[in-house]
Amino acid sequence: MLPALDELEVLRLRLIGAASPDSSRAWDSSSAYATVDKRILTPAEVERSVEEAEAALREYVQSLHDGLRPLFRSFFSGDTDSAARHLVALGERHEGDGRVRSARECYRAALRISFPLPDKGAQVLALRRIARVSLALGEFRDAAAHYERSAELARHSGDLHAEVVAQTGAGNVSLWQDRWSEAERCYLEALRIAEEAGGLELEKGQIFNNLGSVTTRLQRIEEAERWFERAFATWSVVQSPLDLSVCLHNQGHLRALQGRRAEALETYERALALPVPSTLRALISADIAELLSEEGHLTLAEDRARAAEEHAIASGSPYALGRMYYTRGNLARVRGDLDGFTFFEKALEIARDKGYPYLEAETLAQYADLRLKTGGVEEAQAYLESARDIFCDLGALRDHARAKEALARLAAPVASLAGTRD
Repeated sequence: MLPALDELEVLRLRLIGAASPDSSRAWDSSSAYATVDKRILTPAEVERSVEEAEAALREYVQSLHDGLRPLFRSFFSGDTDSAARHLVALGERHEGDGRVRSARECYRAALRISFPLPDKGAQVLALRRIARVSLALGEFRDAAAHYERSAELARHSGDLHAEVVAQTGAGNVSLWQDRWSEAERCYLEALRIAEEAGGLELEKGQIFNNLGSVTTRLQRIEEAERWFERAFATWSVVQSPLDLSVCLHNQGHLRALQGRRAEALETYERALALPVPSTLRALISADIAELLSEEGHLTLAEDRARAAEEHAIASGSPYALGRMYYTRGNLARVRGDLDGFTFFEKALEIARDKGYPYLEAETLAQYADLRLKTGGVEEAQAYLESARDIFCDLGALRDHARAKEALARLAAPVASLAGTRD
């Protein structure tokens, strides 16, 4: 019933968080495929959610205007650098609240007013923040361009720390695009600059995490082991539970690649045991579910997938929720469970509504395979063509190639049948 107003987005998320599975359908087989749309809300829970959302919105409006006051004071005192940094701070507040697109508008405003400044520090920071948000939204080309410009300005300004962070961000974009060799090059360059600068132990630890991840993808196992060893050595000194959890999560991928599945599961559980945000908990839980499914532990896998759903709901992140439904749909696809299409449909709805193109393309590619199992050849072809085009626009080379290969395999039997008819 809710109209599509931005002001009601907080209420939507509160309602999702307050809703619970329908206990009257607990033993109904269809409940296994229920998404958040099928959860139950009582009038009291709706009323409470409205009150909480209203309070949160009032707090947001007050916080927004409180953030504007120092911005205007800095501007009228002639301190444009401080004004730009206040806009960045305002964007960071939005980003922390999950208002990612609003955050980007703040960062863009900061970038605009920082252009004439001789000191490029604020401009470097604004560029990097725009890149980070663009990466979160799956807009890889935009993210890469802004990280590249930020690194270039930082280098010319002699700001080694800012250059390290921008180079690391550029590597992250390449990693998401499956440009693994390019990602490794960016990370190694960031590490070289960090070692030249001295200190920066946190940043170096994060680079070790990333190098362990990218060499895992490149299947250079011994190198990956060494990078993770250096990362763990850093996290034994630098206290950062989030980065340690990311390190363990990445090492779990390595163990799974090695076929050491029991160790992979143990490593994922250690990552999950740390005090980390719900978004990361959802992703780790989803990987645990996938690993259990591959081992044939389908009931346990489903339990962990449901736990992933709860973590995603708790995160208040539409992206985490969409990613989780993509994972659940993929688990159903692997099991040959045709009713799992409901998860893919929900992931697509979220990806399109919120503007997550990479998630949309990933979902379409896997959904196509499920549609094939039901004889929907034309639908599968349409999904793959859409996925191929989105991957191409994003510059996701490996994903684009895989979609093209899947389309070629799909076309081969059709061409063969046409030849027989002739």
